[in-house]
Amino acid sequence: MKSRWFITLIAIVPVAAGLLALQSCGGEGGPTSGSGGGLPSVSQQFLALLSADQAGSSYIGAEGCVAGTCHGGSGARADVSVYQHWKDTKHADKGVNCERCHGPGSKHAANPTSTNILNGPKLTSPVVCAQCHGPIYDQWNFSQHSKIVVDPVEDLIVNPTTYGKNSRCGSCHSGLFRTELNEGGVDIANVNNSVIVEIGERTLDTVPHTANCVTCHNPHKNTGNLTDTGDEVQLRHKTFNDVTTPIGPGQPASSTTTFDHICAQCHNGRGANPADSALNSGTSRPNMHDSNQYNMLMGLGGVEAGGPVTPSNTAHASIPGQCSKCHMPSSTHSFTVSYDKSCSPCHTAADAAARVNTTKSDIVDKLFALRTRMEEYALAHYGNRDFWDYTSIITAEYGTGTGPNQSTVPIQLKRARHNYYFIIRDRGYGVHNAPYARHLLTIANINMEAIDAPAISASRSLTTSFNEKLKVIEQDLARARKAELEK
Repeated sequence: MKSRWFITLIAIVPVAAGLLALQSCGGEGGPTSGSGGGLPSVSQQFLALLSADQAGSSYIGAEGCVAGTCHGGSGARADVSVYQHWKDTKHADKGVNCERCHGPGSKHAANPTSTNILNGPKLTSPVVCAQCHGPIYDQWNFSQHSKIVVDPVEDLIVNPTTYGKNSRCGSCHSGLFRTELNEGGVDIANVNNSVIVEIGERTLDTVPHTANCVTCHNPHKNTGNLTDTGDEVQLRHKTFNDVTTPIGPGQPASSTTTFDHICAQCHNGRGANPADSALNSGTSRPNMHDSNQYNMLMGLGGVEAGGPVTPSNTAHASIPGQCSKCHMPSSTHSFTVSYDKSCSPCHTAADAAARVNTTKSDIVDKLFALRTRMEEYALAHYGNRDFWDYTSIITAEYGTGTGPNQSTVPIQLKRARHNYYFIIRDRGYGVHNAPYARHLLTIANINMEAIDAPAISASRSLTTSFNEKLKVIEQDLARARKAELEK
């Protein structure tokens, strides 16, 4: 199964748009300005989400939604607190009430059904929020969060027990899965398989995003999870957490995917385990998941023992906001680092850029040297320079056979390749935590020395350019990702 990226595009379907008068932020509906790029206006896209059963409905206001035994009224409904929580939010202050997101509610109030009010998968569409948050929506639309990796979602549709309940791929690869199950407080292990399959299908055909607005923000209430500048933006999880036990070595998916951190609930190594027992038993593929940035930031998950002691993390691990401090300067939702904003006040833009370039160059050089060292050891001992790698990668990607019996591969090589992949799967090449990356490379080389693996010659290193080295390393990264998707 090949990995594909889908770009979000909300399909426009006929609706009774003329019956709804849309106004600017503070009234019902949303602004009528276009979203650019030839796409329909946000208002048109929002109207397209409403079903035919809602056509002709009129606005009744927030009080109409809580009248009688409805949402927040005197009845014993499960969502009885929604209205009370909403009243404390900035949404309430700005007059953004129930119908701004759910559409006009008179028909629903008169005869509540699931089809005469906007709910379910379509309600999680970022277009709902874009009615007021247009610039942020545009930024998000350029980010990878707005795209989707199809394979993991298709996997949980085909095998919901393995990939939905056990591996919990949907928790990070489907914004809808996380919103409806993880953030709904549901015990995923007890969810009916048909529910998981339906969420997977609705992800692909209705809201094809890795993460969108409601994946990270609770639209109904203040949460107390503040930004690095102390703002209440209704985040579902913390922006800072230094209690890393839930994402530590060997932790199961039920722990790593529910970690209380808005970014690291997904951007962690998912149980990355450097123990010799784990390295000996898990030889098919690297045992850390792709995008293990938080583990690298906190210095957790690499083979560390057997060499000089070094700090496990830097000041970056303790700054307010952690990930968001650098990747969301001024709350920018493209998640792109800006040296002049992200690195201030600790660094000037020029200083930050110089440090990044120097660090990446150093780490890439060291990674390439380690890879070459493992490659030459494999050639000398197994007759094939590819046989340093994991079995599934050798078999599927190199086309050079099945590789050696892994019981004959020394633990020192297994430790070295674990650290190699731990660093490259972070994809920061030392930027997230340079001391830890360098330390893991030192430990890897100490282990290679223990099995008399020759170090790369200086002349060979000098004749290979930075870009050539990076290309080789990124090919390894792509192979590991492909092997994981096709497991």
